[in-house]
Amino acid sequence: MSRIIIIIIALLNACMISGQSPDQFFLKGMAALQQKHPEDAVLMLTNAIERNNADERYYLGRAEALYELGKFEQAGKDYDEANSIAPESGDLGLARVFTATGDDEKAFYYLKRHLQSDYRLSAAAITKDPAFTPLHEKDAWYDLWQQDWYNEFEKASAEVDYYLRKKDPEGALEYLNNNIGSFQKEAKYYALRARLYALQDNYAAAVADFSMALSLDKTDPDFCFGRGAAFLKSSKYKNAVEDISKGLRTDPARFEFYLERARAYAGLSDYPAAVNDVKFYLEYFPGDQQAVSLCGEMCFQNEDYINALKYFNQNLKADQNNPEYYKVRGKTYFKTKTFTYAINDLSMSLDLKPDDGETWLYLGLAKYETGEKEEACSCLQKAQKYGDMEALRYIVEYCGGVKVNQ
Repeated sequence: MSRIIIIIIALLNACMISGQSPDQFFLKGMAALQQKHPEDAVLMLTNAIERNNADERYYLGRAEALYELGKFEQAGKDYDEANSIAPESGDLGLARVFTATGDDEKAFYYLKRHLQSDYRLSAAAITKDPAFTPLHEKDAWYDLWQQDWYNEFEKASAEVDYYLRKKDPEGALEYLNNNIGSFQKEAKYYALRARLYALQDNYAAAVADFSMALSLDKTDPDFCFGRGAAFLKSSKYKNAVEDISKGLRTDPARFEFYLERARAYAGLSDYPAAVNDVKFYLEYFPGDQQAVSLCGEMCFQNEDYINALKYFNQNLKADQNNPEYYKVRGKTYFKTKTFTYAINDLSMSLDLKPDDGETWLYLGLAKYETGEKEEACSCLQKAQKYGDMEALRYIVEYCGGVKVNQ
């Protein structure tokens, strides 16, 4: 994810102007940026700006798209416009623009301004940004990093990142716990520790720390999203829906959380709400095959097999070598009692992945329905062999208790 998009996401943490939802063109523009479609992003964000020219996020998004297109002068104007609305919000973008155009003096000027601002990114994020590679051999680059730009908590966060890069979350957690005395009133401290607990699947501790963070700062939607995700992993679906919904009311361009909320709704067996969330996501990311599969699965769980088939067909049209796609469509055909179609799809899935127990189970059940009892029992035995726990019940019922030879 680009550095400017990170800043835009940070800006989205503020409440929407007059409490209103963001413009749909803005959402489409941000989705286009995430999908690396800068031309579409410029078009959508231009439309958004025509409807509202008082929101710096719109200019920051369009500036990012223009920068990706190599239209540096136009990008610079948009970053300036963002700065006129929210001072310093466009400084990092201006530093990237002036680096690209070879104006090192202005590039360093805006980099320093960025590092002095509340929008500053971590040192690692800036130094690893390829946009600034041309500056790395400059004396001014060395001088820049001799200054101490970061507060104590930001330094602690950088240390945690170091542990995580070494794949040592336990060390990161020990480091944070040893320094809790310095940050007892720092909401972001508890949120950072909560994320470490979540990495270790300790979701109860993660929920507790996110709750502490929210008690200290109720305005940061990241805390709601984090606690909602931890609730979801803990199967506390109602709490997950509440937290994720609260986060999305403040920061509705966090598209991935519509999918998380859909999973929480599914946990509550509220499949219509789950489908609505996934469909909303697919309006912006229509080519996301995982989301298409999820929408099909939600329709399947809701016994809406016709719409489930629509989504499964969409994925198979895009990828005819995925065994899971044939499997889920075959299961759906089985539910609609079109057993020949089910057999065809399940057989194709097994050609691609012959050790899937559930696929063998459904193939056996479909063959039983078409009167192929001997073949059905063979399939059910293979389902048991490959670990499907339901297979034995059908073997006893349909096959006289015959079990597979191990």
